[in-house]
Amino acid sequence: MKIQEQDRFHGAALTQIVEHKSFKALNKASDKYGHYLINTDRHVFIKYRKAESTPWSFTVQPEELRAIAAELVAGPTVYLALVCGSVTICALRSDEIQSVLDLSATEPQWIRVNVPKGGSCHVTGSGGALKRTVPHNSFPNKLFE
Repeated sequence: MKIQEQDRFHGAALTQIVEHKSFKALNKASDKYGHYLINTDRHVFIKYRKAESTPWSFTVQPEELRAIAAELVAGPTVYLALVCGSVTICALRSDEIQSVLDLSATEPQWIRVNVPKGGSCHVTGSGGALKRTVPHNSFPNKLFE
């Protein structure tokens, strides 16, 4: 099978997850590419942008919004991992996802990750901006808190 571009970027995130000391299991959580179940109780949705410089802009399609919202309603812990080229992976917890996206929207939503020189990830989206920055070293630890 040929290696697809998306596999390389998702692989960067998945490798860090499986190397974490608290990792036990990785499963495909749905038929949606990039939706994984970690340790039977944590859903992670992975998106990527291949650009090598800040800012990175991600588009979240309505079907992705519905999938994230459905998992949040079901009660498990949900994360969105944004792979920013080969520079960083910015992980958002459930509350942070809901701060930057309108999960009930019927149009595509956007998230932008900006990393000033020497700084952490500044995250804004169609639904607003995070009040705090997201440190580079928060991934993958954040998924296991």
